[in-house]
Amino acid sequence: MKCQPGYETYDEHGEEQVLELNSAVYGLKQASACFWTAVHTHLLKNGYTPTLGDPCLFSKIFENGKQIMVCCYVDDLTYAAPDQETADLFLKTMRERFVIDEDEGKPISWLLGMAIKQDCDRGTVNMSMEVMITKLAHSVLTSEEIARSNNVRTPMLVTPLLKQTTRTVPQADFDYLSIVGSLLHITNCVRCDIVYAVGALARHSLTVGSVHVNAVKRVVKYLYNTRQLGITYYRNVTEVNKPIIYEHAEHPLNNGTNLLQTFVDSDYAMDQTRRSTMGKVVMLNGGPISWGSVLGKTVATSTCEAEVNAAVSAVKDAIHLRHMLADLKLMGRETPLQIAEDNSACIAQAEAGLRHVRNAKHYEVKLRFLQQHVFDKNVEFVYCPTNDQLADLFTKPLDESKFLFFRDAIMKQV
Repeated sequence: MKCQPGYETYDEHGEEQVLELNSAVYGLKQASACFWTAVHTHLLKNGYTPTLGDPCLFSKIFENGKQIMVCCYVDDLTYAAPDQETADLFLKTMRERFVIDEDEGKPISWLLGMAIKQDCDRGTVNMSMEVMITKLAHSVLTSEEIARSNNVRTPMLVTPLLKQTTRTVPQADFDYLSIVGSLLHITNCVRCDIVYAVGALARHSLTVGSVHVNAVKRVVKYLYNTRQLGITYYRNVTEVNKPIIYEHAEHPLNNGTNLLQTFVDSDYAMDQTRRSTMGKVVMLNGGPISWGSVLGKTVATSTCEAEVNAAVSAVKDAIHLRHMLADLKLMGRETPLQIAEDNSACIAQAEAGLRHVRNAKHYEVKLRFLQQHVFDKNVEFVYCPTNDQLADLFTKPLDESKFLFFRDAIMKQV
C-alpha cells in the first residue's frame, strides 16, 4: 500500500516512514483475520457457541427450544433456521454490529461458486458448479475440443500418468498450475468424482509435458460433459433415489444412532514411488460430506499395512465429524462409528484387542490407534465387498463401468 498524496511522512533523512492503521483495510493479508475476530466476538456475546469440530460453525438453542446454525467463511455467512421468525432474530443480532443489506436473508441459491437448490417439499438439497465448470472449459479448451467432450465419460485413462524429469511445456504456453488450482477448488466443493485425477495431476506441476496437458484437458472435458452433476442430500433417504450403500442394510437414521457411514480403501504400491494412495468418503443423508485421496508418505510393505494407514486417516475424519454433529445436538458423542473396509487382514488386526501383532512392528503405533478405538467401542469395522467399496473411486483410475457405478452411487444429477 502507498499513502494518499499529501499524507506521506518522512524522517530526518528523507526516507518514507510506515503508517500504523487504526482499523483493518479490505485487501490486506490481516483483514480477513480481523473481520473474523469481530464476527466471532459478536456471536459469542449473543450466546452463539462454536462447535468443537469446526470453530467457524456456530449454533444456538433459544428458550423456546428452537435451534439455529451459523457457518462463517470470512465475510460470507450462511445460516439454517427452523422458521422465519428465528431467522429474523439472527439478522437483527448481526445488524447491531455489521452493515447487512435489506435483501439479505433469502433462501440461499449461490455460495462460493456453488449453485444450491433446495426443495422443501421433497426434502432435498442439491449443490453443483455448472457455471464455474463452463467458464473453465471455455478458457482451457478450443471450440472443437468442447464439441468432442461428449465422448469423455471418465476423468482419467486407466494407464498410469508417468512423471518426467524436466518440464517441456512452458507456463506461457499452458498455465498448468492455475488450471489444476481451479480443479482443486471444484473437487473440494462438489465434484468428489475427480479428486483422484486432480491429485495425480498436481504431482506433476514442476515437470509438465504434453501428456500432462492432455490429461488436464481430459478432466476438463469430462467435467464439461457432466457439468450438471452434483451432490444431493435427502431428508429421508428411503424415499427416492435410495443410495446403493443402504441397499442391503438399514439406514442409520432408522435406529436413531449413527448418522455417518465411512468408506475407506487403499491401493497398493501403484505410484512410481511405490507409495500407496489412500481414499475415503463419509456419507450423510444420501450424499458425501467429506472425501479425500492422498498419496501415502511412506512405502507400505503389504496391502494390510496400506489399508491400516488409510483406516487411521478415515477414523480421524469420522471422529471429527461426529464431534461436529454432537455439538449440533444431532448425534451422541459416544455413538459407535461404522467403518466400511474391504480388507479382512486390516479388520482382524484392528479387532485384535490391544495385543501385539508380530508382523506389524513397523506400523504398530497406527495399529494401536485403531485397536484402542475399537476396544473402547468408538468405532467398529464392518466388511464391505470390494464391488461395493465406494472409496475405491478415490484410490486409482477405474475402467468406465466401475467408475460410473461408484460415481452414480455417490453423486446425482441436478
